[in-house]
Amino acid sequence: MVQVPAGVASNRYPKTVALASLLGLSAASLLSGVSTNISEEYVASILMGLSAGWIYPTTIKVLSASFSRGELPVVIGYYSLAWPLSIVLSGLILPFISLNIGWRFAYYLIALVSFLIALSYLPLDVKVEFKNNGGILTVVRNRDVITVSFSGFLFFLSYWIITLYAYKYFLDIGLNAYIAGFAYSLLAFAGIPSTVIAGYIIRNIGVKSTLTILESIYGMLTISLAYFISVIQVMVIVTLMGFVRFVITPANSSAVSLIDNKNAGSISGFANFFWQSSGIVAPIIASIVISALGFHLLWVICGIIILISAISYHILLRI
Repeated sequence: MVQVPAGVASNRYPKTVALASLLGLSAASLLSGVSTNISEEYVASILMGLSAGWIYPTTIKVLSASFSRGELPVVIGYYSLAWPLSIVLSGLILPFISLNIGWRFAYYLIALVSFLIALSYLPLDVKVEFKNNGGILTVVRNRDVITVSFSGFLFFLSYWIITLYAYKYFLDIGLNAYIAGFAYSLLAFAGIPSTVIAGYIIRNIGVKSTLTILESIYGMLTISLAYFISVIQVMVIVTLMGFVRFVITPANSSAVSLIDNKNAGSISGFANFFWQSSGIVAPIIASIVISALGFHLLWVICGIIILISAISYHILLRI
């Protein structure tokens, strides 16, 4: 809901938007920690989404305003380490705190960390060169923006389906809960080294080639997931998927930052609106396919969708 207004506001006031977003997330996490019933948890959850939704467009704007075009892919590669690292750290730290101290303290920890990171923005000096030639309409008319939004929607549609249903699929093909959980974690663990080198890959072969080649590989790996042979095969496939997926993420972020760095906030907000919307559509489509056709065809369909995304990047993207 907040992606487009967050992007527009971030073009002019990235530092203020980041500060407000993190403070809002801190307050929402604190509210979740002190909640006494599920209704209050729902309210806190809504506030979390409304607060956290502003952070992506503004951080992309901060980076695009602070680094040159040549440096941006490498910087965004390191920035994208946040995705897999946060998943891994959450899995390691939050259950331990919840079991040994109490689940409320996990929320208190998130509230404290969000507050401290918000304060770190105060001394930040971001030189904003704002360009407003028609506002959001300029963004909507840009072919590259439409391409990144549409192709990204297709990729993230499949990604969300994989994220939501891979563990259930691993159980369905006979892996025990521990092995299935380990296989699922590889989708994030493998992303830690790949995000570190992703920026160098993007800088050397270009954003368009990175998205086209890596999404094609990811699509074929997703299709191969449908044909179960052995546990080792599953482990190899999901490791490669995790590695490739977290090169694609910074490539998408690099694309929105390179289209027009002066309007990077509104471009990233507009594109991320479609990327995030895919998470709403994904479980609906997946549940229909699983019920009608089964898990195996689900992965084939997801792979084909990703390949269509790769083709559209290759044909339409001009960066």
